[in-house]
Amino acid sequence: MSTSLLKVDEATSSMISLIASLADNKGALGRRFGEWAVSAPTIESAVALAAMAQDEIGHARSTYPVLAKLGVDRDEDRLDAGRPLPILEQGLADWASVIAANVAVDGILTTFVASARDSAIEPLAQRAKKILQEEGAHRVHAEAWVKRICRANGPDAQLLRQRVVEFWDQAARWPGPDDQPGYKAAIEAGMVSEGPRLIRERMHEWITELMHAEGAGVRLDEPRDWSAWNEAIRL
Repeated sequence: MSTSLLKVDEATSSMISLIASLADNKGALGRRFGEWAVSAPTIESAVALAAMAQDEIGHARSTYPVLAKLGVDRDEDRLDAGRPLPILEQGLADWASVIAANVAVDGILTTFVASARDSAIEPLAQRAKKILQEEGAHRVHAEAWVKRICRANGPDAQLLRQRVVEFWDQAARWPGPDDQPGYKAAIEAGMVSEGPRLIRERMHEWITELMHAEGAGVRLDEPRDWSAWNEAIRL
């Protein structure tokens, strides 16, 4: 087997893992956001969250068919068939968790999607552009609630800091270690433009600057021990 063919196989395998997990986590986010749409703190936030839930489920359903282009048969109607990050497998315990999921998990997924907007996998590039258009509103929602909670100070602000760190600990591991051969091959093949390190750096900078500006600085550690990292769940 030639080196170039081997790289394409590695790249395709890595992209299958990333795309399947992207869709699985998008579907989970949609379900979790939907569960909170009737109990958000304000009517406006409930309406916004219902719309975000619909967006996330739409992102999942539109992403699963990309796998068929890579030779994988996955039923996009089975939104509960995948393996999202463990922190999304159960309901979100409080409003701070909803915001932390939007900030950390949806943030890291969106940053990956941004790296695929010009992907050589044409269906992925098409969906990435649409997802990014809708994710702009999600980011506005996240930033507005971080500011609102932090400026109110008190226990809610402390809980938000705690939840952001908890969700970051899993979300930061989602892209995986920076030395994955398949991920590097995917970059070389033009399937994505950036690797795990840059994705984490962009997210780390955004979250820490956002929280620090509101007097609620957080310490977001860089994942270091990858010995038990599992590509199936990307954790």
